[in-house]
Amino acid sequence: MTNYIKPYKFNIVLNSQQVSTSSSGNNNDCTYEFNWTNIPQGKYKMSFSYKGQNNADFVSNDSPQVFLNINAAPSCYQASNANGSVISTYIGSLHAETHAANEVVYFSNILDNPEVYFENIPTSGPIQVKVFRGNFTTLFTTFAGSNLANYVMVLSFEQVGKIDGYYI
Repeated sequence: MTNYIKPYKFNIVLNSQQVSTSSSGNNNDCTYEFNWTNIPQGKYKMSFSYKGQNNADFVSNDSPQVFLNINAAPSCYQASNANGSVISTYIGSLHAETHAANEVVYFSNILDNPEVYFENIPTSGPIQVKVFRGNFTTLFTTFAGSNLANYVMVLSFEQVGKIDGYYI
């Protein structure tokens, strides 16, 4: 096993050009394979950064909303009209930075969205990233129907709680 600096911290880099063969082929719905067995179990807080390439047809009336499924329950709840609140895989939103001629880069810095906590991390399974419109049900597209451009996303995990008998 790898020697980790305490508290345990690690990053997972997700590149939309290096997705699983089971991925959808749409940058708004990417699946990545990841071997979780090298990561010590425990409670973790997670934040993320995201940097997309230029989207050629920026024209959109909505902002991208990011959801992450790692087969572990996050500390995020979503209000609902059906049963009050449900566990949500929502982790935050993306900003738009406009460039010349209606081009835009979508991004999120590590401190732009609240941290999400996980009671434990998975021992196996893929990582799935979905980007929706503000309604949280329709995959994000521009007016012209384009998906998001390629991106790199970094998930930053830091172990919290009690490690080796000490609270951190």
